[in-house]
Amino acid sequence: MKINSRKFIILISLVMIFCLSVNTYSTGGFNVSPALACENHDKNDETTISDIPLLIDLEDYINSEINQELEDYGIVGVTVSVVQDGEMVFSKGYGYADYYYQTPVLPDETLFRIGSISKTFTAIAAMQLVELGLLDLDTDINTYLTAFKIPETYLEPITIRHLLTHTAGFEVSTSQVIYEALEAMPSLEDDLKNNIPERVRLPGELTGYSNYGNSLVGYIVQEIAGIPFVEYIEEKITLPLGMNSTTCRQQLPAELQDDMSPAYFSTEEPGFYEYFSIYPAGGFTTKATDMATFMMMLLNNGTYNNVTILEESSVQEMFSDQYVVHPDMPGVGLGVYETDYRNAHIIGHGGDTIFFHSNMMLFPEENFGLFISYNSQTGIFGRSRFINGFLNNFYYFSRTVEPIENYKQRARMFTGDYVSTRRYYSTKNGVDALIWSQYYSINITSSRGYLQVTGLEVDFVEVTPNFFVERTGDYDYSIFFGENEEGQITYMNTNWAVSITTMERMHSSYTNIQLQSGLLIFIGTVSLISLSLWGIDAFFRWKKGKERGKTLLTVSKVWHIGFLTSAIVTVILMMKINHETIILSTETSTAFQNVLSLPYISLVFIVGNIVFTFFAWFGFGNIDKKPYWDLLTRIQYTLLTAFSLAYMAFPIYWQLFIF
Repeated sequence: MKINSRKFIILISLVMIFCLSVNTYSTGGFNVSPALACENHDKNDETTISDIPLLIDLEDYINSEINQELEDYGIVGVTVSVVQDGEMVFSKGYGYADYYYQTPVLPDETLFRIGSISKTFTAIAAMQLVELGLLDLDTDINTYLTAFKIPETYLEPITIRHLLTHTAGFEVSTSQVIYEALEAMPSLEDDLKNNIPERVRLPGELTGYSNYGNSLVGYIVQEIAGIPFVEYIEEKITLPLGMNSTTCRQQLPAELQDDMSPAYFSTEEPGFYEYFSIYPAGGFTTKATDMATFMMMLLNNGTYNNVTILEESSVQEMFSDQYVVHPDMPGVGLGVYETDYRNAHIIGHGGDTIFFHSNMMLFPEENFGLFISYNSQTGIFGRSRFINGFLNNFYYFSRTVEPIENYKQRARMFTGDYVSTRRYYSTKNGVDALIWSQYYSINITSSRGYLQVTGLEVDFVEVTPNFFVERTGDYDYSIFFGENEEGQITYMNTNWAVSITTMERMHSSYTNIQLQSGLLIFIGTVSLISLSLWGIDAFFRWKKGKERGKTLLTVSKVWHIGFLTSAIVTVILMMKINHETIILSTETSTAFQNVLSLPYISLVFIVGNIVFTFFAWFGFGNIDKKPYWDLLTRIQYTLLTAFSLAYMAFPIYWQLFIF
């Protein structure tokens, strides 16, 4: 499949965005970077959000931090707005909207793309229809779809609630999502109809971040309302609120085009305008002051300037935990998610395109909100640093940690590799291979009864069953491990990646794969050398004539060749499966169905090897009861039998024996 250069750049950029996001421990969320979060401030300098209305500390932080980020990361422009108690208390632009013309960013004029913050608008649209009785959160979505249907892979149907909480059970869609030319982009309906992702788990079981799922909500809104989604958003949300510069139209209206900030890789390299085919999930454009209005409406329970967009009960349902894995872990609302970090309770959403990186954070208890957006690809680093610095500066944190009684004995239960549910599950091919690397894995190890996470220089200790926190109590990190009905650990969630990101435990074949391969290569090499020596020996024996017991000797050696063949085929198939798909700890029978008979065949050959070894040493079947072969050959065959026994550790480790 040929790929044009621009399409290749788009795909690679998407992969980079995801990899950068997860390397700062976020998936479109609050970007709580462990490296930065570990920079604790003096505990005697406790500051709370109630000091922020004075704006002294906050303005100083924003000005100094963003100006430094522009320099450190080559960021072109940033826009910010802050609201509290129903007023916009701060807004400012930094750097340039257009670097070539040195046009400054103006918070009340310059337009930025906000990526997945768009999902919040889509959720509000759905909740409006729920209020009118035209949509039900818990009805099968196929009831509302006419042009196409979602396959009924499971008896349990997918609902709007599942879509808004990312618990529908979809894998990542193959939709291209971002286009450089508007005419190349399919319609919303065509994109959703032609790129239905596989359903890979029961709805409601685990979260798996899905742009497709949220866009499906937008399409259903369009179907029920009887008007295009873009018109619905304008008529029912943005225009009533006076957000006249906010739109999800992919071809910007003429009156807005001059205010749009160009996109940048960095100050040295401009990007391109991004057209979103599934725009309900990420295609909105806005300015900082419009987002201030939007935040004030949400913080005021759906009403702003005497205009009611949602009823209070609807906003509260959006903000409440619809999916939660543990009482002390952040939950997922409807179109928003929760972050409880350093004693701050935050509701909101992050957003990433290739070039723009944004965040909207609402603090309902303080009636406070903050929006920030960057127009450069490197802004993903700046956003992470900004949010972490803000929380570390204005929120004090410390806790007492008391491990459970048997935490040291239990620690090894949780070790292994865990992979994100935001990935492909079905076989990849063609262009999909470029995006395949979006999956992100976490490695958990244990030492002295504590858990360690790759990339974090801290230890975790179990304080309640399956729930871990940073062991000193200085840093607000926590992990929850979920288990299946058999009590096996199968997934994990962390508070730094929020609960829209679930990490599934990978099959043991992925652990220490280099060590496994090395041992298998060693065993295979020794066996092949032995077979070669047997061939040479057979040639010379043939030259000298026949010897007693030839049939049994030949059968024993051919038998070992049979074992070696079955073992090699098993390993080749395992490596092929590892290359093509990620196998989870619960998927033995389905993932390895073409391999399952081979370990039993190998076992039969190994039993034969043991029998022949016994015969060789004690001479059973030999006329004079003398041992077969000379001493060195018997030792050689015994070692090969021992190697074959050692090999069985691998199919056992890979859980290939199904009883």
